[in-house]
Amino acid sequence: MAQHSDPARTVIPPNRATTRGEAEELVELLARQMPIVLGAVFVVAPTALYVHILRLGGGPWAQQWLVLALGLAAVRAAFVMGYWRWRAVVPLGLWRAGFALGSLASGSLFGWFGWVAAQSGDGPMMVFTIMMLVGLTAGSVASLSADRVVYAAFAISAMGPVVVRFGLALDEPSRAMAILGFVFVLTHLGYSMLQNRTMRDLIRLRNQEKALARELEEARDRAERSSSEKTRFLLAAGHDLRQPLYAIRLLLDRLETEDAATRKAHVATIGDSVSAISDLLERMLEAARAGSRGYSPRLGPVELDSVLRQVGVEFAVDAFSKSLDLCFVGTTRWAWTDDALLTQILRNFVGNAVRHTAQGRVLVGVRGRGKRLEIQVWDSGPGIDEADIPKIFEPFHQLANPGRQYGGGYGLGLTIARGMADIIGGEIIVRSTVGRGSMFSILIPSAAPLAPAATPVTERRPAPREPAGRRVLVVEDHGPVRAILEDLLSSWGYHVSAHAHAEEALAALDAGMPMPEIIVSDYRLPGAMDGLDLIRHLRTLAAHALPALLVTADPAAPSPGEGITVLSKPVGSKALRLALEDILALEDIPAREDILPVRSGRPAPEAP
Repeated sequence: MAQHSDPARTVIPPNRATTRGEAEELVELLARQMPIVLGAVFVVAPTALYVHILRLGGGPWAQQWLVLALGLAAVRAAFVMGYWRWRAVVPLGLWRAGFALGSLASGSLFGWFGWVAAQSGDGPMMVFTIMMLVGLTAGSVASLSADRVVYAAFAISAMGPVVVRFGLALDEPSRAMAILGFVFVLTHLGYSMLQNRTMRDLIRLRNQEKALARELEEARDRAERSSSEKTRFLLAAGHDLRQPLYAIRLLLDRLETEDAATRKAHVATIGDSVSAISDLLERMLEAARAGSRGYSPRLGPVELDSVLRQVGVEFAVDAFSKSLDLCFVGTTRWAWTDDALLTQILRNFVGNAVRHTAQGRVLVGVRGRGKRLEIQVWDSGPGIDEADIPKIFEPFHQLANPGRQYGGGYGLGLTIARGMADIIGGEIIVRSTVGRGSMFSILIPSAAPLAPAATPVTERRPAPREPAGRRVLVVEDHGPVRAILEDLLSSWGYHVSAHAHAEEALAALDAGMPMPEIIVSDYRLPGAMDGLDLIRHLRTLAAHALPALLVTADPAAPSPGEGITVLSKPVGSKALRLALEDILALEDIPAREDILPVRSGRPAPEAP
């Protein structure tokens, strides 16, 4: 936007969205000030007639002029009253035109009076007329400048005839008077423009203050709602976490006094409880990722038929166990989206449909919506009351499980789905009829299909190598977890070196510890280096990309690639073992020259 010398215009730029509101307020201001203008007419016009009669003897012309002036003022007063009564139904442009025509007519009457007075040659009469016209023109700046056209119509029509009359005279004093009158009119037109700009800026300031006050109030309401939702979220999460923890605590207390068979069964129950806690924490992490603005989706063309087929396979057994007809309509359409996030959204939709539908069918299909596609999930379940639809997206809110009975889910699926839909630029639509069923759908952009790629040659994956003798470096700042990892990995046949932070591990290398063959590191570590920094540093020291596992409980942790496997806490022993077997199944990674530079200048130790 261009800069202006007027500070007010620079600070308060005009806005198209507020132009209509400003115009309405200016016309309203004009109507509010019009009684002052009309009151002046009712006072000045009879006075002008009195002076005219006193100096020039009056006559029919003067009386007719007074009748016209007072009659016009009365018409304008009625127009103002009509404005206050019908301003909401009559277009704004007509009101502005009416005010401008009234000012033009009134100014023309006073200009006519000035023309006659200037022709009379009577000195006192001319002085009175000039004072009257100058006073009316100058005084109207404040009253009529709410609309520049309205003021200009009055000022030019009132002063113009006198200026022209003096300009036509042959003597120098009259011409000087004409020049002064012309300058006077131009000056007051400029004052009127400045006054109008000031009024506009004041209106903008007031509107901005009102808008800011509304935004602050809305922000406060959002903060209060967010605080309330977080409190409800934590209370519900605490309830769902305490249940399995309570079971674990009771079972652990009984293990010491039970026989081997009972102990084995209870250990399995403890494992189920730990899995429930792990699942809930994973759901909470998914909800955090879905609500994270920093998360970047991997958008691209996705074949929807493969996504639907994958979701259909996952829920086929559940639907069959309830004798539900789970039907996926095939499609050739492609969408521009993140396939992983879209799949998770559809998992939530289809999972809820299968869970809450007692009999009938669940139908999934794709419809075209212009440049977008709508993936719909229909069910014949109990349906949702219209007033309850917004609530189902709240964290831990379960319409069918208000008592939060164990095994009834967590109430996070739709919260996660909504967050993921926001990330991929999708729009979730819900339609439902109580007693007849529901429809959940997501609108996403369509995409052109990719050309079919050549079928890759499938190579047989080599069997995992034996872990015996493999050197594993474990870096974990939590003492009990570090001790358990060391014991667990040792029981699998690995040679383990465990340390609390990166500096301690590097110091051990300096002291002669052999270079590890596998790295298992937490992401968040005390000190200057985190787990990712340590992995990159050790790879540089080893001159090749050491296999590495990065374990983290941070939902915002990076996914660096670089051959680094990222595991989210809590990680079970089975998942950890499978991840290590996957690493052992891979061939040794050759040395790379594109490893990122390290933070420390520590020299590489000599090979053992």
